[in-house]
Amino acid sequence: MKSLLSALRYVLTICLCAVLLFASVAPSALAQAVVKDKPMANEPSSSTTKAAKEYEGAARETIDKGGLQSLEEVRDRTKGGGLNEVQGTAGFDEMKRPSNTGATSIEEQIEKGLQNADKAPGKVSEAVQEAPGKLTKEAKKAQKQAEKAQKQAEKEAKKLAKQTAKQAEKATKAIND
Repeated sequence: MKSLLSALRYVLTICLCAVLLFASVAPSALAQAVVKDKPMANEPSSSTTKAAKEYEGAARETIDKGGLQSLEEVRDRTKGGGLNEVQGTAGFDEMKRPSNTGATSIEEQIEKGLQNADKAPGKVSEAVQEAPGKLTKEAKKAQKQAEKAQKQAEKEAKKLAKQTAKQAEKATKAIND
């Protein structure tokens, strides 16, 4: 029995080592098997890749020359609306800026706020003028509800008084008899 258990442990240990070895080798083998023709979900689009290739080409050209030699050369490279002397116009169309997005600028937001601030005193004064009328209506409503409750209470009190009077009469009759 003891030899059977030790043999079983030995087999299980070997199986566990094989699984660990396979688990450590499989991810690297799968990573090499990825097809390079299809872009993955998190890879950049072809237009972004094109811009990156343009940037890389311009950077290699600059490095091969030993850097930019003169200010005129820098100006020539950025004449076409380039971002800087190395990148040039690579990726310029993909950049987010106010002209190609639907976002409102800070200046527009401030102007809207100032326009609304001008209207605020008028709105406050309207609310102040309307407040007494609203309060009066609410007070009248509350008064009517209180009157209804008072009438209801009076009716209940009369009923109770009648019932109590009847019970008192019955009690006096019972005592007298």
